[in-house]
Amino acid sequence: MTNISTRPDAAVKRSQLNNQTGLQVAATLRSYICSRLPQAPRLSDAARLLHMSSRTLQRLLQHSGSSFRCLVTECRHQLAQQYLHDDSLSLQQIAYQLGFEEQSSFQKAFKCWHGCSPGAFRQRKLPPATRTHHFPAHKALLQVNYGIN
Repeated sequence: MTNISTRPDAAVKRSQLNNQTGLQVAATLRSYICSRLPQAPRLSDAARLLHMSSRTLQRLLQHSGSSFRCLVTECRHQLAQQYLHDDSLSLQQIAYQLGFEEQSSFQKAFKCWHGCSPGAFRQRKLPPATRTHHFPAHKALLQVNYGIN
């Protein structure tokens, strides 16, 4: 008869606990990160908030399949979508609110997330009534011919 060790079971339980704790920590961090933007939140500040070392926080997030950088990106992505529904905010204002130093950096990141520019995303998400543009009558008569000489 073989002696069955309880170590693998303990390791599995510890891993599950770390994963569950990591998910709870990630949820807390998302809230913290969103509240800190546009200032770029730092890992060390977040670790201090959670009363742990930076390395412990990194390890905990790694066990749950994430990282601090990924959480910051997720928060920026989520907030970008919310801000784009508010057509009173310019793309430059949105970029600033998300902590991007340049509007072009925001546009590049957004294109990676959605495959389209923030302006195109905004146009698709807004109801048709808010997308209508009223042009003066003389501008409506302008015609553009491409490739005709």
